[in-house]
Amino acid sequence: MLVTSARTFSIEPRGPFSWPTAVAVLARFGPTSRHASLGGVAPDEVLRLAFPLDGDFGPVAVALRFEAGRVQGEVAGSDRIEAVAAQVARIFSLDVDGSGYADLARRDPALAPLMAALPGLRPVCFTSPYETAAWAILSARISMAQAARIQDRLIADLGTRLQVAGEDAWSFPTPERLLTLRDLPGVAPEKVVRLHGVARAALEGRLDAERLRALGPQAGPASLLGIRGIGPFWSSGIYLRGCGITDVFPDEPLSIAALGQLHGLRDQPDPDVVAGLTAAYAPYRMWVCFLLRVAAGRGIIAGVAGREMAIRRASRG
Repeated sequence: MLVTSARTFSIEPRGPFSWPTAVAVLARFGPTSRHASLGGVAPDEVLRLAFPLDGDFGPVAVALRFEAGRVQGEVAGSDRIEAVAAQVARIFSLDVDGSGYADLARRDPALAPLMAALPGLRPVCFTSPYETAAWAILSARISMAQAARIQDRLIADLGTRLQVAGEDAWSFPTPERLLTLRDLPGVAPEKVVRLHGVARAALEGRLDAERLRALGPQAGPASLLGIRGIGPFWSSGIYLRGCGITDVFPDEPLSIAALGQLHGLRDQPDPDVVAGLTAAYAPYRMWVCFLLRVAAGRGIIAGVAGREMAIRRASRG
């Protein structure tokens, strides 16, 4: 399906923000990088991104540039420009005032080198809780690279091709289209059943970002556990990275290991110590978690990169 039409919007970041850093993170983010067209990171170059829109799941595409201190967006596929802008803001954590974020380095000087190495870094989120849940099913028990290839096939078969700023962008299938899926080559039939469950949950409103945000950090993830194939790890992931939550530090082994290494506490610091350290990061605890993950992945925090599976196994005892 090809959809064309265009409108524009503008988002001004509140507090420090680096567009090149955000695009570089997005380029490494398997769930999104395959259906984002990355024109580069210079201010006059374009990032194209397509996704089902919050609420009605209508496929939309955006062409994004960073000019004059703002993210400038051109929209194809929808007249709901404010909704598109709000979703883009959430994806790049621009819906949050980050003016006080740099002050965390004063509260915890161990963060200062990380912030200096990754200036203007904010969490880059999934496009929606719906796509997060679908990725959770697709990526179960396989590598991110394998899951991305399967997602490519799914988007090619059932997604929507849109044109924005003169080029194509492909949106993930709507829930209605996902329900028509009968098989994916090389994918167990159970995953197709589970993808259908995600599609139905989306249509029932159970994967609505505002609903999940309103439920909060306990009830929000708990409400997702009834979706077939979604366990505690991904119920938290859908809530945190699909909804763009700002002030929760998750009980996630790799983030805790990075926090421990940063403070000389090894991989598994005592939970009370973790709670004490992360309390100082409010109201940006999830931002610090993301900072730790990116810093660990790039070797800025030593002793974590390449050890994710071992850390996860050790955390389970």
